[in-house]
Amino acid sequence: MPQKDTSHDSIKQALINDGWEITDDPYVISYDEYSLFVDIGAVDSHPVRQAEGKVIGLQRGEQQIAVEIKEFRGKSFITDLERAIGQYVLYRLLLKRTNSSRTLYLAVTDSVYADLFETDMGRAVITDVPLQLIVVSVEKMEVLQWITPESIARS
Repeated sequence: MPQKDTSHDSIKQALINDGWEITDDPYVISYDEYSLFVDIGAVDSHPVRQAEGKVIGLQRGEQQIAVEIKEFRGKSFITDLERAIGQYVLYRLLLKRTNSSRTLYLAVTDSVYADLFETDMGRAVITDVPLQLIVVSVEKMEVLQWITPESIARS
């Protein structure tokens, strides 16, 4: 089993504080003879999610997510981004085949989001991969934003 990121527990608590019930830690994707480990699986029991004053989900009671946590602490943001995108795309592809009702998110800290994903390249990655992000304050253990390609295109 892979090693947990140092922000794992804080991001997990932020999801719990946001109303998510953690179902798996880690969430295992089994495909052929392979087992892949997404950091967290969760379900939500609230009827509506609010983010920046806009409703972005209408079925929280049935919504299932898988969350991959990335810290981008390597020598190069670009190398870390390449690895994160590859892992995210592979997980999304396999989830589509094994549990299509579960939506994959990449969780990052607010500082990683500001330094990487608020750039032109970061916005291009979000819209063109497409990539769904959860932005978390690990200090406050709080989900700050749910970012979707659609929300980036509107801004």
